[in-house]
This record gives sequence, C-alpha cells and structure tokens, in this order.
Amino acid sequence: MPNEIFAFQVVPGTDEILAFTETLGMAQQEASEHFDGLRQISANVDAGIAIYKVGLRDPTLSDFVTVLNDPEDMSARLIETMERVALISRAR
Repeated sequence: MPNEIFAFQVVPGTDEILAFTETLGMAQQEASEHFDGLRQISANVDAGIAIYKVGLRDPTLSDFVTVLNDPEDMSARLIETMERVALISRAR
C-alpha cells in the first residue's frame, strides 16, 4: 500500500466528500474536469476545488474490520495527514 495518495473536493469549498486518486497528476486532471463540468451546469464554484496530499496509516487488522463494518469510520482509521497542495479555480 502506498504511503500517500491524493484527493480533491467533490463539492467546491467543503471537505465533506472527497474523491481519491493515486497521483497528483491524476488528481489535478480529474479535479479540473470536475470543475469544468460544474461550471457548465452553472454550479457555484467560486471557492474552487482544493487538492490534498493524503498520508495513509498502516492499517491494523482491527482497522480493516472496523472499516468493513462501518465505512463511515474509514477516514479516521486510514488517513493520518491531509495537506492542501493545490487549488483549481477560475484564475488557473
């Protein structure tokens, strides 16, 4: 399992729902396409879409069992750090 992955906001300006990718390049491409799609449907994208580098924990067997039984607990069990590394916005 890699030590880090990348994520971007699905809803601009909020970290409640994130989409995850394996590389920064993939995150930038997918976030840009998502941003353009939102703009085409006149969604509010003024906040931009943040991209994060996500440091992963080394999960224990207990972590896997917890995540499988309660997927909502996934972030707390698997994510160790999250650092904003880019922003997709109109000014790009």
